[in-house]
Amino acid sequence: MEWTKYIPLVLIALMTLLQIYIRFSARFMTGKMLPELQGVVDEKLLQGDKLVLYFSSAYCQPCKAMAPMIERLSNEFGTIVKLDALEHGELANSLHARGAPAFVFIESGRIAGVHLGALNETRLRAHL
Repeated sequence: MEWTKYIPLVLIALMTLLQIYIRFSARFMTGKMLPELQGVVDEKLLQGDKLVLYFSSAYCQPCKAMAPMIERLSNEFGTIVKLDALEHGELANSLHARGAPAFVFIESGRIAGVHLGALNETRLRAHL
């Protein structure tokens, strides 16, 4: 039964590999064409130069902490589309935005990047 002491180490290694896979799969979306967003995003926003899709969840504490900043920047720039990650799970999965909060940066109809996790206001303004 000496092998049982290695089970926690194997589980930690598997969880670490899963996190690495999720992060890198999101990075591979850069430069790809945007999937169909009609019915989800207003056509005028899709015609613009830059757009940010923000996936959040009502149960996510970082999303709740970022909510005032997202509202303020959305009112200022008008190019942030807030989407519920549970309601639009299929779209989030197709964009490799697996988790909340997640940001998908779009420039000229192409995905400019996917960021998983919270962002501060300075870094988000740089993308807007």
